[in-house]
Amino acid sequence: MGFFDNLFGRRERSAQVAKQRLMMVLVDDRYKLTPEMLEQMKLEMAEVLSRYLPAVDPEQIEVTLLRGEATDYLKADIPLKRGGE
Repeated sequence: MGFFDNLFGRRERSAQVAKQRLMMVLVDDRYKLTPEMLEQMKLEMAEVLSRYLPAVDPEQIEVTLLRGEATDYLKADIPLKRGGE
């Protein structure tokens, strides 16, 4: 059973990943954000956030565009350094 569970589970995960990638492409196409523009956005976000929070590394920021039912979303994952680390 484990073999078949893994086999079918992988297909389900692959289909989900493919669906997410397609949604990202559709949103990216709508807003015409180039990789250079996304990099610039990360740098500017890090600059603004560093005024209020401990050092934010722009290289650590992940920005994605997501497609929702009625609204598209800009999602930013921004790791924050803890004091003493």
